[in-house]
Amino acid sequence: MDIGKILVNIEHGKDCSLILEKAVRLAEGSGAKVELFCCCYNTSLRNTYLLDQESLLKAEHGYMHKVEAELERLAEPFKELGIDVDLDLCWQRHRTEAVVRKVLRYAPDILLHQIEQHSRLGHYIFDQSDWQLIRECPVPLLLVKQKPWSDGGHVAAAVDPFHECDSPAALDKTILEWARRMVQTLEGDLKVMHSFNVLPHSAIFDEHLVTDFEGMQRKVRAEHVAALGQLLEPYGLTTDSPAVTLKEKETHHAILEYVDEAHIDILVVGAIARGLLDRILVGSTIERILDELHADLMVVKSAGFVSSITE
Repeated sequence: MDIGKILVNIEHGKDCSLILEKAVRLAEGSGAKVELFCCCYNTSLRNTYLLDQESLLKAEHGYMHKVEAELERLAEPFKELGIDVDLDLCWQRHRTEAVVRKVLRYAPDILLHQIEQHSRLGHYIFDQSDWQLIRECPVPLLLVKQKPWSDGGHVAAAVDPFHECDSPAALDKTILEWARRMVQTLEGDLKVMHSFNVLPHSAIFDEHLVTDFEGMQRKVRAEHVAALGQLLEPYGLTTDSPAVTLKEKETHHAILEYVDEAHIDILVVGAIARGLLDRILVGSTIERILDELHADLMVVKSAGFVSSITE
């Protein structure tokens, strides 16, 4: 299945040159139609006490016309390249809900959303709406950072045949399919990484286990290699392929290290629905890596995911 429709979430007042550049590249590589969407609710305007209801409505309409004109300007480069582009905007207080409802109406294949760098150290800031969008977006979500892609897009799929979900193979297949789709679109190269963590020797208290700790490590490694090999077989890859990397360390550390070593442009990961308490106590891999990750992050969900936000 090809990428046919791309939705780009534009946040008015922010520099969106890089997210548009990436949207152009995806559209050129896939032939997809692009729609630029902006939820242009203005809190300062809405909370003013100096205007009566009629004047407030006129001010809102004027503001929306201003944003619409800006979207028209942003759409020009797409038109010049012959890319089918459209635009839409709305006035709604809750931006994430507005974006998800737009996704439900438009049914894009992928949503592009920009996240902002907030320090000289290269870290990023995520407000509640970013996290809500990660949790609720029903289509693959590409979180775009202020980092250009290389000429040949380096796309990596972070898979885990031992996902804590009902169908780990199904989620990994979705991750791999989307990674391959992005590679085809960008004319890049597909890479796959998997990390696992053997219980450290210091955590073993049973003396019988201690005596065969090396044997236990070998068994765990063998199980992960076998499961990964089975997963990759339909894609013409093996665990010995140069494009496949296994790391023996905690997942979030392994991913951050791998992305830098392999110069990854886009990392494709799967999102698993978790209970709120579990998320607070344990945290997810996405939460642990997103701030420090030197690559764009593409978040996909298992087939059948249904957002709690409805149209």
